[in-house]
Amino acid sequence: MVSRENVIVACCVSAGLLLGYAGRVATDLRDPMLIGVVIFVGVVLPQVLTEWRDGTDSA
Repeated sequence: MVSRENVIVACCVSAGLLLGYAGRVATDLRDPMLIGVVIFVGVVLPQVLTEWRDGTDSA
């Protein structure tokens, strides 16, 4: 069985990679900005969302 946390992480990582690729193809953003987008969406956002969901589930 797949947990909610795994679904959130998988979706965010996929979205981060997709945004990084789309940013490379469709825009003139530099590498540091694209890396920042991938790290924020693929790493930071899932942590924030899972912590928030854990906080709302236990309250």
